[in-house]
Amino acid sequence: MTFTHRSLPRRAPGLSLAARVVVAAAVLASGSGCGEDIPDPTALPPSSLKLLRSFEYRNSVRDLFGGRAEVTAELPEDLVRANFSSISASMDCYDDVSVEQFEAIALEVAAQAFSKSPTPLDDHGCAPASVDDECVREFLGELGRRVWRRPLTDEEVNRYLFVVGNVEQLFEGDTVKGVELAVAGLLQSPNFLYRVELGRALEDDPEVRKYTDYEMASRLAYTLWETTPDDELLDAAEDGKLSSGRRIAQQVDRMLDDPRADAALARFWREHLNVDRLTLTNYPKPGATEDLYAAMRAEGRALAQQMIGPETDALDFLTTDRATLRPELADFYGLDPIAEETEVTMPAWRRGYLTSGLFLATNGHPDKTSPTRRGKFVVERILCGVVPPPPADVDLSLPTPPEGEATRREALEAHRDLDACRGCHEIMDPVGFSFEHFGPFGEYRELDNGLPVDASGEFRGQSFEDARELIPMLREAAGVSRCLVQHAYRNAIGQIETDAQLVNINDLTAVFEEEDGRVYRALVREIVSSDAFRYASGQLGGDDSSAEGE
Repeated sequence: MTFTHRSLPRRAPGLSLAARVVVAAAVLASGSGCGEDIPDPTALPPSSLKLLRSFEYRNSVRDLFGGRAEVTAELPEDLVRANFSSISASMDCYDDVSVEQFEAIALEVAAQAFSKSPTPLDDHGCAPASVDDECVREFLGELGRRVWRRPLTDEEVNRYLFVVGNVEQLFEGDTVKGVELAVAGLLQSPNFLYRVELGRALEDDPEVRKYTDYEMASRLAYTLWETTPDDELLDAAEDGKLSSGRRIAQQVDRMLDDPRADAALARFWREHLNVDRLTLTNYPKPGATEDLYAAMRAEGRALAQQMIGPETDALDFLTTDRATLRPELADFYGLDPIAEETEVTMPAWRRGYLTSGLFLATNGHPDKTSPTRRGKFVVERILCGVVPPPPADVDLSLPTPPEGEATRREALEAHRDLDACRGCHEIMDPVGFSFEHFGPFGEYRELDNGLPVDASGEFRGQSFEDARELIPMLREAAGVSRCLVQHAYRNAIGQIETDAQLVNINDLTAVFEEEDGRVYRALVREIVSSDAFRYASGQLGGDDSSAEGE
């Protein structure tokens, strides 16, 4: 297993250079990370290393130390690829600056954990007089299994015992300080900072890699709980109970019944619907305020929570008449005043995500609407259509006509008459025009540039007058369920599927529509129990060796 970064800790406030070096020796020796019926390898995604996202890191620290420690420092930004941070986590590596950040954070976390009574050592019943006390080895092995999400080898435990012994000498026999810094070293290791889930080649078919029980514990925990595996998962892995689909399903049911699953399930919707991207920095608009944008984000988060209900039809996000609004957003929508955040019944002309301020504001220009962007979202995110990029030499600017001369729609239709523009705009604009009753960040209007709005159009041979008529058509359109499954699959696997993997999406869609009642929670259960989640074919940008034990 080849890792891409190796970095000695450069700054460790309060520690001597010698103390930092002995911790670094253990970190470097552990490597550094940038990795039933036998399924068809061509339909399997490759395995990969996955860096911990900021919320996963925070949750893991919280759960590893039982609330004794928390991360107060700023963590590296979670990047997004193909709409999901999970895909970025599979493809990216921490840079040197991030490695230095994690060094300082690990030292701070360990110091917090050991500064409060009872300490982690106390919990273990260990009051060591020296590094030679057997309970020190036992403690490092027990905590190490939880931190690295797999058992440490004897060599690895010895490496951290070496840290304890050296620090003990530097700090005048303070064994506890040595253990504290060994714990900091465990937290700096790539075995913690990355999810090392690479699988092992099957003897009967070396092209197929099966994730080990401990790797499955990690995959399930971070996919369903966004945190490190609990003891029950790790014990199941130790007993070999995460190798079969049936036993995995038992754990999945337990985990989905746990309240911790809600955050992970809702995060899919928040990323899929761009909930957290709506900020004044990203979308500056005349008249927009932080309070209004915060209210729009809150509406989106409430919708995400609504969509993860145990009996909720996932396609309700398009047509639901229920919304949770803050007073400023109710006023913005022109509804009856409310005194506090309240769930309300929305009027017929503003129902579901596509008529929310969140969607409309994140798919427009600062001072004018963008039927093209709104249509592109629908085509790509809801229908999974493909919109080709514009030719490099095309002028994308669209002058605003004088007041009363032409609407935005009329200006775009003239632009669409250009040969170089017609192909793309014919895909996006007819759907995008349906939202023209909503201004640049979602305010309802009857006039555009002083002229009556025309929001009519045609979708797959059916005519509509406006978004209110189009959206129910979208909900019932062929391929919409499959498109949602495709996005959920990408999010859970952390990769964009190849053409050969489409069979997995087709199979999941059939179950989603025919057996699961289009319930998103049930869809996630099917994905994490599937062969595509339990097996891999090769490694994403890696060699063919396992990192376990390194």
